[in-house]
Amino acid sequence: MNPHWTPDLFVHIGYTLMLVALLARDILWLRGVLVCAQSNLALYAWTHGLLGMTVWNSLFVAINAIWVLRILQERRAVRLPPELEPIHRQHFAALGAKEFLRFWSQGQAREAQGRLIDNGTHPPELVYLVEGHARVRRQGHDVAELPEGSFAGEMSLLTGEPTSADVDALGRVRLRAWPMAQLQQIRQRQPQLWTRLQSVLGHDMIEKLRRAAADR
Repeated sequence: MNPHWTPDLFVHIGYTLMLVALLARDILWLRGVLVCAQSNLALYAWTHGLLGMTVWNSLFVAINAIWVLRILQERRAVRLPPELEPIHRQHFAALGAKEFLRFWSQGQAREAQGRLIDNGTHPPELVYLVEGHARVRRQGHDVAELPEGSFAGEMSLLTGEPTSADVDALGRVRLRAWPMAQLQQIRQRQPQLWTRLQSVLGHDMIEKLRRAAADR
């Protein structure tokens, strides 16, 4: 007996693809395979006159197809402005290019001089030195110098404790600043982004410790 196509094959193909989807580690592949699987189940239901099953699986296909398009859009290559490429590569590598660009645009660009952060306070913003240097002072003594590409106020953000030193700009500096309230919203509402930002700040602190050890 020669094998021939029957509508029942739709359901077998559909469930086989759902099994494959469960093995997928990438969310895009999972969603894409589910679209194929549920399309087959919808065709099976339609050929058997099962209206309810047809509608439900068609709905699942539509939802997963929308997610596939959203993921593809998010993963689409983003070309950073030339001035941001080294900043992303050297200090924000834990963030994807599009994610970094979105986060960067949420910060405020400005120039500053003098005191950037006061000792014993909860700073209102996280500061990133785009250009220029700053000095860290504790109890009237210079303890470190922050080169461009350094953060200030990150320890207070991560621990919730008051700052333990003053930070003064050495001359006029160009910086990027994010309000602490905005970063706390990211912590609560975007845990995956927050985890990557913690990685960025952790790398910055490691660099500070490395420089401090080298200066001893």
